[in-house]
Amino acid sequence: MFIPRHPVVENQFCQFTTTTGTTATAGAGGVLAYAGSVCYLDDTGTGATVKIYGANEDKAPFGFLMQKVKVGYHSIHPAGMVLPGDLGSSDVIAQPSYNSNGVINGSKPAPVGVAHLGIWDTIHYRYDNSGASSTAINAGQGLKIASTGLSELTVNNGNSNQTQDVAITVKGASAAQVDANVKNTTLYPIRVKLLV
Repeated sequence: MFIPRHPVVENQFCQFTTTTGTTATAGAGGVLAYAGSVCYLDDTGTGATVKIYGANEDKAPFGFLMQKVKVGYHSIHPAGMVLPGDLGSSDVIAQPSYNSNGVINGSKPAPVGVAHLGIWDTIHYRYDNSGASSTAINAGQGLKIASTGLSELTVNNGNSNQTQDVAITVKGASAAQVDANVKNTTLYPIRVKLLV
């Protein structure tokens, strides 16, 4: 979930990068990136292609994904099929890419919305990277990019190569709410103001 709570000053529609690996080739609707993930521009091409942060990226943050990006269902349904549950959703379904032998080797670039500035609600956060999320996130705290490889927001132990805040907490959550959100037992959104 990543919901705007303020008129968005600027939106940039880009494309989510080509992906490989087990999630991309499995073809069962696996998630490549979540709404609210911090992303950066791929500097290896000329197009507006975005990537999410791995564990130790040193790229300048560009914005936040407005949509969840998933792979298609090509291992269990014909390639290109969209399930009824995806109709009307804002999820991006990345289609499979093929090698010269016709074997699926990943996913193609897919169009995705990228948010800049504005005030948003998000559940894509944690207090720190250890998983011991037992501390409250309070209003006014700066949020960095977590080094979990999921491009989440975090208060403590941000990505080792990223020291700048990418958002500020407007409405936080108690320690119990943060813990429940990280463990995915109950989802408690926090409200943040984006700085990029």
